[in-house]
Amino acid sequence: MKKLLLFLLIVVAIIGSIGCYLYMNDIIYFSGKDVKGIYVEEELRIATDDYHGISYCKLLKKAIEDNQEDIKKLMLLDFSGSGAASYDHGDVIVKLIDRLGEDTIISSLGNQLTKKEKGSIEAYISAGLEYGSNPHHGQTLESVFPLIYQYLCNK
Repeated sequence: MKKLLLFLLIVVAIIGSIGCYLYMNDIIYFSGKDVKGIYVEEELRIATDDYHGISYCKLLKKAIEDNQEDIKKLMLLDFSGSGAASYDHGDVIVKLIDRLGEDTIISSLGNQLTKKEKGSIEAYISAGLEYGSNPHHGQTLESVFPLIYQYLCNK
């Protein structure tokens, strides 16, 4: 009887470890996920995996840690045609700008963006301001982030 209990305990521990590993590494989706204080909706995580083959949460974590290359990569992700994921992405961008500051974002984006890329970023930020769950809900890009507005509109 003791051997059976020990065996069952080991099996449960192994299954639990595998499940925890899969969840923590964004391999399975149960719900949204908090990444250093920025909430990422499940649909956004799935869309990024499906369309871009990358982990949105891992990319966001690197961006939050002020990795300029990853900030730019995150800001330039394209979710056109992805429904709610594009609005969720805009909300995350707004929260990232709040966290890192406008100067850091502008510096990370550099001077080589095309008009289309700038327009895309502007659209995501505007969607995040309009529909997101951030303190700037309903405000305009120009009033909330004047430096980014000037940078993006200087096409």
